[in-house]
Formats: sequence, structure tokens, C-alpha cells
Amino acid sequence: MLFLLPEGLAEWEILSAKTGLSRAELLQTLLQLKAEGFPVLVEERGAGLAPGSPAPQILFPLLRGKFGRAYRYFGFVTSTQDVLRAWQDAPIGAVVLAERQTRGRGRHGRAWESPPGNLYFSVLLGKDADPLLSLRAGLALLEAAKVGGLKWPNDLLAPDGRKLGGILVEAEGERIFLGIGINVHVPPLPTSAALAEFREVQRAQLLAHFLWALETWLREKKEDVLLAWKERNVTLGKKVVVRTGKEVFEGIALALGEEGELVIRTKTGVHRIYAGDVVLCATDDVKDPEVGEGEAEGGGSGHGQGKGPGPSAK
Repeated sequence: MLFLLPEGLAEWEILSAKTGLSRAELLQTLLQLKAEGFPVLVEERGAGLAPGSPAPQILFPLLRGKFGRAYRYFGFVTSTQDVLRAWQDAPIGAVVLAERQTRGRGRHGRAWESPPGNLYFSVLLGKDADPLLSLRAGLALLEAAKVGGLKWPNDLLAPDGRKLGGILVEAEGERIFLGIGINVHVPPLPTSAALAEFREVQRAQLLAHFLWALETWLREKKEDVLLAWKERNVTLGKKVVVRTGKEVFEGIALALGEEGELVIRTKTGVHRIYAGDVVLCATDDVKDPEVGEGEAEGGGSGHGQGKGPGPSAK
């Protein structure tokens, strides 16, 4: 039933003819889908899916590359990362998306709030040991969002510095699970932002744009990725606090290293950080006399993971 629903409202008579169900039977099914978390519209004059919903019948015509052709769409899951992990025969570029996550998490197992109206999805990639994967994904995220800047290692910030989205990279054997969370319509926290505050956006179009941009950035040369990230970042030249496990470094973010690491200068010297959590300090930009062009990547911050029932499309 979900895959037969149009974008926007269709009259009850049209839906009945399309499905062979009476209006009462349709209503019962639609209300069940709505209870399962899907963006179903039910009104007196008809029913359908909210405009821009990332249901396959809306998404597929927008896809340009291979990513997203294998697609599973859910209402509620614990986390899209775990659902994708359980999809054993999923091809490279397969996508799992959920309207809600009940146990989404970010880096280090932190909770990732998942209110409806945003995008929470995971993409399957092959393991190629690319240290710049988070940077490539961040560039794709920024290209799709069209606003904001990139905070090392993999957060998308709004023009005013609030968080718009994040990325989580996990590996298992020869498979990499790239988890993405984008605040499209609903800021999950008072300190976060929603993309709709800055421009008109529909979720299916945003998802399709990201998937194509990701395919493109995954093919780009290393030096081009590093250069593009430096041009679009909001980290370099700033005073930062970086937490890596039990260590905390406070200093100036100088550059991006050849392997995507963040190079910072502290009172004790220059350090290369390959994975960590970065806080941008509330201070004016600091111009360090030894800041060069430099280069960087890192761990991951963002999306969550999980299992759950729901319809799928391949």
C-alpha cells in the first residue's frame, strides 16, 4: 500500500480503484502506516504521502547514479546502521532510511535524537581504507545542503554555527556503513538548526542530491578532496578544544594533514589528531604566523544505528 501512494493527496475514489480496497479498508491501512511512522496524509478529500517524502516511488525518479537503487525504507527502526548491517546481500551503494530511530547513536555511543521530518539513513560502501572518507562524505553533504560549512572531522554547521548534520563511519569486515543524519525540518536540540530555516528543501530531492554527490566525491583525487574541504571548512584558523579518548588538546587548528588529520598548535607543541571531537571556541579567529596551507580527516560524528521491521524496495 505504501508504494502505491502518490506524493500529495489523491481522491479516495482514485485510491480505491488503484488498490481494489474500499474507503474503510483504505483508511484502516493508512492509519496503520501512519502509526508505524510513515508520513501519510489522511484528509476528508483524499490521502497520500507528504510532499518530498523519501518513499521509493518519489525517490527513484530523482536518482542519477547507482547509489540508492537498492533501497529499504522504514518508519521506525532502532538505527539504520544496524538494519544495513543485517542486510547481508546488499550491494555497494545500498541505502537504508528510516523516518524515526528509537536508539540512534553518534560517535562513542552517544544518543542521536531522531524527530520526524529529517533524514536518517545509511549507505553501504566497500572497504578501501580511504582515510579521507569522512571528508568526502562531508563535502557531499555540504553540496546537497547548499548552505553552511564543514567542521572537522565530519559535521555540517549552519551559517550561524549551529549543527545541521553529521556523519558516522563504521566498518565490519569488507563493508563500510556510512551513517548520515540531516536536520531538514526539525532541529532535534535547542542548539541545532534545520536546513529549512535557510532555504526551501524537499527531503527526497536532498537525499538524491547527496547520493549523487557522494558517488562523485568518492571518485575525486585525494589532493582535490583536501583542497575542496579546506575551502569549505569552518575549523582551520580557529581556537579549538579536541578530545581524543582521555586526552584533551586546546590550541589553534593550523592545517589539514595528508591523511585528513587535524594539525593543531598547543602550548606544548604541534599535534596531529586523527580522530576526535572538536569544539570551536567562542573567540575571534586567531591568525598563527606559522599557519601554512596544510591539509585533514578524522573519526566521525553524527548518525545512529539499528534494526526494525518495515517495507523495502530493491
